[in-house]
Order: sequence, then structure tokens, then C-alpha cells
Amino acid sequence: MITKELLIMLSKEARDKYRLGVPDNLYIETGFDDKKRLGRLVNLSCKGACIEFIEGGELPLSNTEITLQILLPQQSDPVSLVATVAWARKLTNNTNSRFVNLGVKFEKLDANTYDRIWGFIVDTISSPLF
Repeated sequence: MITKELLIMLSKEARDKYRLGVPDNLYIETGFDDKKRLGRLVNLSCKGACIEFIEGGELPLSNTEITLQILLPQQSDPVSLVATVAWARKLTNNTNSRFVNLGVKFEKLDANTYDRIWGFIVDTISSPLF
């Protein structure tokens, strides 16, 4: 079992490689080209995230810069950041799937935002919030 103390002691390089699978009930607002969409956060790291959208409506293309607003549990203010779309995939496990996933890479995270994301990951692993 991974303890909170062990996670806190990880190097920044190790932290950047850790990806947290997020439960079904954490949503994220994306903004691009003066449009906003709500998506479900699938996974999260200190470097990026995977976001699931219901198919339909406009989605940003690869290499598009987008804004993100994530309201993390037990944090009063949303995490606001800029990301670049790395990839987009329609889920193909089910031919009737209506979902599209976007992979995003966070751009220029300040220390506070990085710490808030890592703190959420540590807290979720050591005592699940969901």
C-alpha cells in the first residue's frame, strides 16, 4: 500500500509520471474559440489529463490551446490552467459509443497550481474522496 508520506517524498520527476484514474463524478470545464464545454475527467497527472466528452458539439483539434477549470473536491477555488490538446480519440470498445476522449498537456503550471494538483492526487490515493 502506498502511504501519503511516501507519495510526498517522491521526486518531481516521479510525481510528473504518476497518473491518477479519476472516479466518474469529477467534471472539468474547457474553453476554446469562445466556446465552453463540460467534460468528465478520466485521469490526471501533474503534466496533463484525459477528458471524456459526449460526442456531438464542437471539440478542439490537436495542438489547439484550451483553458481548463477544475473544481477539485475539498478545494474552494477551481484550478484554472492552460493546456494544449495532444490527441483526440473516439472510444472504440463499443461500436455504439457516443464518447470522445481528449488528451491534454498542461502548459506553464505555476508552483501553486502544481502543488494543488499533486495534493489532490496524494489525498485521493491515501484516502479516496469518492
